[in-house]
This record gives sequence, C-alpha cells and structure tokens, in this order.
Amino acid sequence: MLPLAIPIALQNLLMASFRLVDMLMLGQLSGDALAAVDLASQVSFFVDLISFGVSSGCAVFLAQYHGAKNTDGIRRVMGTAIVSLVPVGILATLVSILFPRTIMELLTNDETLRTIGVSYLSVAAFSYIAIVVNSILSTVLRSTERVHLPLIASGTGAALNALLNYALIFGHFGLPALGARGAGIATAISAAVSPLILLTVSIVRRNVLIAPLRKVFDIRHFFLPFWKRSLPAFLNETLWSLSIVIVNMIFGHMGKENYAGLSTVRTIENLVFVFFIGICHSCNIIVGKHIGAGDEDGARRIARSFLVLTPLAGLALGMIVLILRGPVVDLFQIEDSSKAVARALLLMYAFEIGLRNIPYIEVVGIFRAGGDTRIGFFGDLAVQYLVVIPIAALLGLVFKLPFVTTFVIMQICDDIAKNTIYFIYYRKGNWIRPVSQIRFE
Repeated sequence: MLPLAIPIALQNLLMASFRLVDMLMLGQLSGDALAAVDLASQVSFFVDLISFGVSSGCAVFLAQYHGAKNTDGIRRVMGTAIVSLVPVGILATLVSILFPRTIMELLTNDETLRTIGVSYLSVAAFSYIAIVVNSILSTVLRSTERVHLPLIASGTGAALNALLNYALIFGHFGLPALGARGAGIATAISAAVSPLILLTVSIVRRNVLIAPLRKVFDIRHFFLPFWKRSLPAFLNETLWSLSIVIVNMIFGHMGKENYAGLSTVRTIENLVFVFFIGICHSCNIIVGKHIGAGDEDGARRIARSFLVLTPLAGLALGMIVLILRGPVVDLFQIEDSSKAVARALLLMYAFEIGLRNIPYIEVVGIFRAGGDTRIGFFGDLAVQYLVVIPIAALLGLVFKLPFVTTFVIMQICDDIAKNTIYFIYYRKGNWIRPVSQIRFE
C-alpha cells in the first residue's frame, strides 16, 4: 500500500496545506473575507465533485484494465472522460462569470459576504476547465500506478497558488493589494499549472497519457457501455456535492460568525482527510488490479485489511486533532465566537473521524474497485436527502437550535446511517463485478 498511498497522500497534503495558508491569509483580512471566499468556493467544490464522480467511474475501469494490461482500454477511458468533463468545466466557467451575484445571493443573505464573494468568484471561475482536465490526467496516472508525477504537478501548482495569494491579497512584490479578488486571480493562474506539467512531462516520457488521438477518442462503441457502468458513480458524487452545497446554504443563513468557524474547521479537516485519500486510492488501485488479474480472493483479503486499517488511522489522527485543535484554531484571525464554534466542532471530529471515513473507503476504495457503482449512489442519495438535509433545515432554520447542536446532530445521524447501510452490504459480498472482461468492439 505505502508506495501508492504516500505519494497520493502527500499530493493532497500539499494542496490542503497551501489551502490552509490561503485561509490564514484571508483570515488576516477579516472573518468576512474568510467566510465569503469559502462560500464562493462552493462552485469550485461542485466542479471538483463532478470531476471526482467521473474520475471514480473511470477508476472502476482503469484499475481493472491495468491489472489486465489493456492499454487501449485505458486510453478509451481517458477519451471518454475528456468528452464528458470538459463541457462541464466550460459551463461552470460561463455561469460563474455571467451570474456571480445570483450565485452568492443563493449562498448567503449577508450583503457584505455577497460583495466579497462576487469579487472572488468572477475571476476564480477561469480555473474550472483546468481543474477538470487535471482531474482526468491525474486519475489515469494514479490508477496505473504512476503516482509521483501528479504529486509533483499538484505540489507545484499549490505552491504557486500560495505565493500568488501572498502577493495579490496583500500587495507584495510591487503588485496591487486586491484582497479576495487577488485570491481569485491566484487560483485561476495556478490551476493551469498542474495539467501543463502533467502533459509536458508525459510528452517527454511518452507515458500512457500520450497516444494518437484516434486511439484516445475511439469511443463510439465504448461511450454508452462506459456510462451504463459509471453513471451511478457520477450521479453519486454530483448529487452528494449538491446536497453539501444545500447544507452550506442552510448554514450560510445561520450567521456569518458560525460559518467563519465552520470554514476554519473544514480547512483543518482537509489536512487530516488527505491521509484517508491516500488509503482510499491505494485500496481502489490494489483491489481493482487483483480483480482485473482474476484474483477475487486476493481482492477480498485486501478489502478486509483496509477496513481494519481505516478506524486505526482514525484513532491516531483523532488524538492529534484533539491535542492540537486549540493552538491551530488560534492561528486564524477570526472572532472569538467563531473560534469557539471551531473548537467545539473539532472536538466532535476528533472522536468520530474514523467512523466518518469508513463509508468513504467502502464506497470509493472497495465497491467501485470491484465494479459496483450502484450501492454508493442509492446509499448516499437516501442519507443525504432523507436524513442530512431535513435535519439541518429543521433544526437550524425551523427550530433555530444553536449552530453547533444542529451540526453535531446532523453529523451523528449521517455517520450512523451510512455505516449501517454499507457495512451490511459489504458483508453480503456481492460487490465484485468485473469490467475488464467486457468487450466494446
């Protein structure tokens, strides 16, 4: 696991670390700037999750094709992802450029946050096409065990983003101090760097990304069978991300001090979550590779090992969060009331971090690697729209309970429901459905 998990985790750790630096910089401006940019970033979050949905559908095929040594199949998957995702990036860019005010009005009722958010969103929108292209290329490389190049590319892009944020938010190196708008410009510029590095190095090395276009886009007989298997994973991530945006809209109407505290917590959570990303992706690659090679017993053994590892990792990381939550929150220049919210939410997170990530490993790392994309779709859809959103709306907006109480009850119900559904399904053992033997000629 480690040769795969460590570079993937480091890639995401670098990105999350520089995200932390960005939020600290914005927090030095004001709590309003921090909350506004986090709200405006919901569009980027939505694009990321759609990209992840398509990439997850691709990973169902890629890991198994890699195990079966089917290079042509890998390239057809890449071509299908490009045809499917690039239009999404273009559409998100156009909507955010043309209607940034409308988007912010949906996300918050605070006029100050709306104004700051519009200044950020209208320029950060130019990053969305690069985000989807980078997602496709990185997924292909990681799923074929080429994990170091995405690490280098993403790390370079994240470092550039932090440097440009420092220069453009505060006005260093002779550049104007643009505040939140400067953060948006930095995001747009740095997002283009990662895919450019991936393509440039791939051209030099002639790796799996480089092939005649006729092979990459030879998808006439592949497109529909691909989406028949991948659509549930795509809808899973898309509708899940939409549900998170809806929940954030609810929280955005419960006071900007509360949302500034939540934004702080999510920045810290992103740092911790990178370890589970590394575990999950390595699980997906190894399980899928075993299935593609015809070793289903080995795949089940690997899956069991990862389900033991996940709560153990959660226990260790939870102790670190518990010890460091106070000093880390104090790094943010936000109101004392926002810090109190952040500390309370991190306390809960420290104790349930392992429980929260078991369903993630099961759905993305195990079930999708096995070729089963439906259970995650139905499970997440049911829990998010029948449990999470109604609880957040009723407790937060109707009964007007305190923000922390609302969030904790919502999260506990989410964790219990998903863990119950997915563990029962895992025990049934019906999640291995090979795709590497399907022919699309």
